[in-house]
Amino acid sequence: MEKMTQKTCRTEGPEQALKKAQSLLEGSVPLFAGTVGLDGRPQVRPAVFAFVRNGALYFMTAKSSRMYAELSKTPYVQLSGVFPGTGEIFRLSGKVCFTEEADVTGRFVSERPEAFGRLGGEEKMLIAFFLLGAELELPAPDGAGGDLKMRLPEPKGVLIGITLKKKTELRDRLARILERREEGPPPADDETVKLYDGALFVFAEAAKAVWPRMDIRPIERAAMFETWDEREKYTALAARRIGNAVIDKPEDLTYWLNIDTLKEPAP
Repeated sequence: MEKMTQKTCRTEGPEQALKKAQSLLEGSVPLFAGTVGLDGRPQVRPAVFAFVRNGALYFMTAKSSRMYAELSKTPYVQLSGVFPGTGEIFRLSGKVCFTEEADVTGRFVSERPEAFGRLGGEEKMLIAFFLLGAELELPAPDGAGGDLKMRLPEPKGVLIGITLKKKTELRDRLARILERREEGPPPADDETVKLYDGALFVFAEAAKAVWPRMDIRPIERAAMFETWDEREKYTALAARRIGNAVIDKPEDLTYWLNIDTLKEPAP
């Protein structure tokens, strides 16, 4: 009986992989992204590559887009394109991490005005994402058969956001904190309360990703924000203050959802 042959896999260094991925992304138009649709079925649509910074490959989308909704629900993507001239086909996969850092979106607006226009032309509606655990896949050279897989280095100095461990006591503690906020704001000036509410939104959205049935409506009803832009501003500021904190015990919530902690300058 004839034996089945498996695809071979050759690996290259992470830094080499990053340079290769950057050159392919910059030269491949159109670029396509495969996502898991809101209905659970696969979706493919054009994607927009922005630039590389601190080892992170940044892509852009609009908050009003289906892609943003799909990646918020299932944060994994596979990008694919064909490099002009050589006809080289590639696939780039990884876990999506969103960021609303103003210097990222601002750089995109100034450097890529045409792509900015295709995404709607409203900077406040832009949102960037980069990849964690990214892997580049190419056909093996010289007809050797199999695939050439290249693992990219993890980006440095980027805002990944908080990590909530999936523990019942964390869920219950955060639910109580949200309920208490609806009873009234903490004793502080309006500016500080808005920063606190921004932090509550950061934690509420992270909790919703971990526990989809969790009720986060108390903060949506109680927050002091007068406009959507104000909510975005203070949520982004709180996210930068909290950084990449890992929350694995209730005491961590007590520390971060604290007026004095939030008033400390970001590291």
